[in-house]
Parts: sequence; C-alpha cells; structure tokens
Amino acid sequence: MQYPMLLPLFAAALLAGCETAPRAGADTRAQVVEVLRERQALRDGHPELHPALRAGVTAQEMEAGRLVQGECAEPDATRPLGLRWTGVTALLPAGTAAASLAPGSVIEVRDPRPAWPVRPGDPPPAHRHGGFAGSAAGTADAARTPTLCHAAGLPGSVWRVRLRGAVPGWMHPFAQAGLQRLEAFSDDDFRAGRVLRLACQLKVVDGGDWYAPVWIARAPEGLPLRVGDVVRLRAGAEAQSKDAGPAAEVLARDSSTSAPGGNAVVRCR
Repeated sequence: MQYPMLLPLFAAALLAGCETAPRAGADTRAQVVEVLRERQALRDGHPELHPALRAGVTAQEMEAGRLVQGECAEPDATRPLGLRWTGVTALLPAGTAAASLAPGSVIEVRDPRPAWPVRPGDPPPAHRHGGFAGSAAGTADAARTPTLCHAAGLPGSVWRVRLRGAVPGWMHPFAQAGLQRLEAFSDDDFRAGRVLRLACQLKVVDGGDWYAPVWIARAPEGLPLRVGDVVRLRAGAEAQSKDAGPAAEVLARDSSTSAPGGNAVVRCR
C-alpha cells in the first residue's frame, strides 16, 4: 500500500470538518467587541507606519532598508516613570541603508508629525514620522538612559530618537491595507460611535476553538450598537490582513441570537 497517497485524502477529510472564515461579500453573524471613538484606537495594519505612509514613503523605499524606526520620551507625570514614549519613523537619504546605523544609536529627526492633525482634547499621538536630519553626536550612553525627544540646544522642531532598526519591507502591504480601511471613516463616524470592531468564532472538526476572524465596520445611521451586541454582517477584508478588498458592512441587529458569556464571541454563520 502506498501510504503517501492517503495523505491528501486524510487532509481533505480534516478540512471538510473545519469552518472557514466568511468570504468578502458573504453574509454572516458577528458580535461587537469594541466601539472605537478615536483613530488611534483602530490598531489595524501596523499603525506605527501610518504617519510614514501618509507622508509618501513607498514600498520600494522600505524594501531598500531606508525607513527606520525608534522612540523617544517626553515628561508626563501621569505615566509610569514620569515619561510618555512616542514612536518615530524617518526616511534615510537615498543610498543610505539602516545597516549603517546600529540599533541603539541616536538620530535627529526634523518636524516629526502624526498621521492626522491633533485636535484640542485629543490624546497625544503615539506615532510620528519626520525627516532624517543626521546622527546625534555625544549620545553613546543612549542605550542606558531614556532618550528625550527634546534635547537642550536643538530647535523645537528637531527631535532626538533612539533607533530600533529598519522597518521590514514586508510590512508595507499590511500597513497600507490597514491605512486604507482607516481612511474610510470620517471624524464624525468616530465621534458618533459608529466605528466598530467585530468578531465571530469558528470551530474545527474536534469542536475546539480555531480562531476568530475580526472586521472593522461602520454601523448604519440610526442603529446604536454597543459591546456585546450581535449583528448581521456582510463580510469584507479582515483586520490585520493585507487584503485591500471591500470593507465589512453592518446590515442590522440580530435580535434572535444571544451573545455567549465570558470571553467567547458568537459563532459565525
């Protein structure tokens, strides 16, 4: 008997007993797991790269190792250790690769900006992107002490940033797809609590949990929803994917289905 010939049949039998994630355009059932009130809360598709992509950084520049990322701290009495950390990216000049800058070294970044303007009352942006202004001198001990964004003797528009390294090029399609999903929502959508994170639960042949696909979707006007509500959903591109396909769409509340208790979410359908 040729046992290797049985492997494809065995695999097919297992897969036949597994549920698959609803495809884009298919109607399914999902549960609201979060109501998103601000853009920074929509953690989809490497948000630390959104300021760079909004500034025009391309996939080719990332693949060449030119986009570097790091962090710096600002005094904030409300945070642990009295410091608030901000992630900062910068694009190195053409012909310069991140390999020439060791992790832990400090660079100067000109005019680091968030992906979107900060309005009065908004929390400080967690991520910014600026122009590379050169390596900082006299910062050999930066790995042992916090690197402050605003150093004495520098203009306020120039920040010092301790490097973590280059951003891998493979992140670009995931970040770009997440940014596209985020840009589909207006400020009014967030203020009205219409931007939702939803999930449903899939099962495998043995009855154990497999995984829960997650979508970001807009609720229709006049349909207030809260965490735990079950809805009918037209599936779209999943969150955290590089799928730039159509967005998911909430169709209606599903009053016939009760949400499970604990950390579980409703079964997909």
